[in-house]
Amino acid sequence: MADGQTEGVRAAGELTFGEKVVVLMGGIIAGMSLTVLSPVLPSIEMALAHTQTDQMLVKQLFGITTFAMLFGAPLGGFLVARVGMRRLLLGASLLFAFGGSAGYFMSSLPMLLASRVCVGLSAACIQVMALTIVNTKLSGVSRAKWMGLHVSIATFCSLLVYPLSGFLGDISWRLPFFEHLFALVVFAAILVSPTIDVPKAPAATAGASLDQSIWKWMPWHYIGLTLFTGAITFLPAIYSPFLFREKFGLPPSGMAGIMFSTALIGGLSAFFYGRAMRYLSVHGAFLVAFGLAAVGMAIVALATSLPTMVAGFALYGIGNAWFVPNFMTSIGNKVLPHQQARAAGLVKMGQFGSTPFCVLVIEPYARQFGPLTVMLLACGMASFIFLLVVIRMATQGKRRLAVKPAKAA
Repeated sequence: MADGQTEGVRAAGELTFGEKVVVLMGGIIAGMSLTVLSPVLPSIEMALAHTQTDQMLVKQLFGITTFAMLFGAPLGGFLVARVGMRRLLLGASLLFAFGGSAGYFMSSLPMLLASRVCVGLSAACIQVMALTIVNTKLSGVSRAKWMGLHVSIATFCSLLVYPLSGFLGDISWRLPFFEHLFALVVFAAILVSPTIDVPKAPAATAGASLDQSIWKWMPWHYIGLTLFTGAITFLPAIYSPFLFREKFGLPPSGMAGIMFSTALIGGLSAFFYGRAMRYLSVHGAFLVAFGLAAVGMAIVALATSLPTMVAGFALYGIGNAWFVPNFMTSIGNKVLPHQQARAAGLVKMGQFGSTPFCVLVIEPYARQFGPLTVMLLACGMASFIFLLVVIRMATQGKRRLAVKPAKAA
């Protein structure tokens, strides 16, 4: 199996209407699960929190969604082989739409928390299915193009969710819950696409056994890499506002403007990922992504002027936008079609789990040494992975930079 030429994939660009909707909407839904309620959390607290425990539960409306996504990603990857992608997507989109919008009618914090578990599980499942469609139906540059579009569209739409939630929240803190009904677009697209499915595992031939053990075919080091990558992605996003305030005394509006601009630049970077992969290997794209992230974070940490720091943050955003599409493109080249869903679910599990894990580990050091230390740490991690990729390429010598094919039965 050559680079990107997996048995069972379609010709470049050949996705059905329903598949295109799932691929483009999957990232949006995952982002919405974490952004819809953020602007109205203080209003929810004022309305429903009567004790300190209640105040903590309101903040957990975000935390428990992330935690649910941590389990929803691998769960979706394993369930798809048993119930089929079409049924799984239909169920997950309905669960997201009605489980999320049900919050409009709830005044109990425990019930709201239960509804957010439904949102997190279904959102992660839908995104994993979107990534699986790309890796099983497409190959080569076309695969990279749609991976980039998945991330790019999700980023651009996340820029619209915040103001929409804020506008609705000014009317009533309950109204943003209805934004979850957006998942009915996916439900409708699946209804008119009866052929959506994932490849089945090939039957064992006479005299041969088909090794289905995930412990042997799954590239487990990718989960560790996504933990590092998640740290490089989320730690600067969490701690950079504190650094901007500490160094230059920026107000929240100023920090929001910088974060908006960085997200916009990242979305554009992801949009052009597919075109860049016409000229780069997966390893080459990793070099670009981690190199830009490392240099950008170094500039942010060492900058003595606000324009310099903003430029460094923008450079970091360009590299950061390639992490997810490149990881998923690479994993698509490493495993067989019927293994794609489980591999994507496990890799996304590593990404979703990186944020709470890294904050738990880093927060004591950030309190003691300040946000500058976190920026340097993120820079160091990006530089370390950059070095690992260089070593990997050097040890390959004149061999092709493409990843090795998965072992056939």
